[in-house]
Amino acid sequence: MTHFLLMSTYAALVSLFFALLWRRTKREQAKLFLRIFLGMVGGGLALAWLMYFFPSGPPIATP
Repeated sequence: MTHFLLMSTYAALVSLFFALLWRRTKREQAKLFLRIFLGMVGGGLALAWLMYFFPSGPPIATP
């Protein structure tokens, strides 16, 4: 499984849980689900894009 698929699945489950817990009507639940889901996935992608510019290891030693 890819990281994106796992992140999307987690975001969908969390969004569904909170939408069902916090709203009564189906329309309100759907709107809240989309807001939370898109916020989590979009925020994760934005954070991943920002982390792309930082090196992922120790600096290379120059002689």
